[in-house]
Amino acid sequence: MARWDQVVRVNREIEERFNLSAAVRSNGTLYLSGLTALGEDMLVVGRGDMEAQIRQVYLRLERALAACGCSLVNVVSETAYTTDIEWLGRAAHVRDGFYRRAGAAPPAATAVEVRRLFFHEAMVELTAIAELPPGT
Repeated sequence: MARWDQVVRVNREIEERFNLSAAVRSNGTLYLSGLTALGEDMLVVGRGDMEAQIRQVYLRLERALAACGCSLVNVVSETAYTTDIEWLGRAAHVRDGFYRRAGAAPPAATAVEVRRLFFHEAMVELTAIAELPPGT
C-alpha cells in the first residue's frame, strides 16, 4: 500500500471520486494509474473515435508526468487496455507522434484487449511506469 508521502495529486476530483492515487513515487520510480480519455467535465472525450481517445489519454499522461517533474522521456513501460486491439493498432501513429515530439524512445509496451473498461464509452486505458529524474 502506498504511503501519503509517496502520492502525487494529479487530478484531485478524479482521485477522490474513485478513491485512487493517480501517481505514486517509490524508490526512484513513478507508477501512474490507468488513464482514460476523460475531459475536465469527467466525460469521455472522443466517443467512438479511437484516435481522439488516444490523443486525450496522452495529453493526460503528459500532464500527470509534468506534475511529477517528468516527461514522456522518463516513461520506461506502458500497458494499454483496449476494447478493440485492431483499431488501437491502426491508431498507434497518434501515440508514436507524442513520443517523437518529446524526443523520447518508445517505452516497453503491452496492449491487451478487454471486454469493457470502467467508463463504458472509453475504448482505451493506459498505465505507465516512469523513472524519476534524480532529486525528484
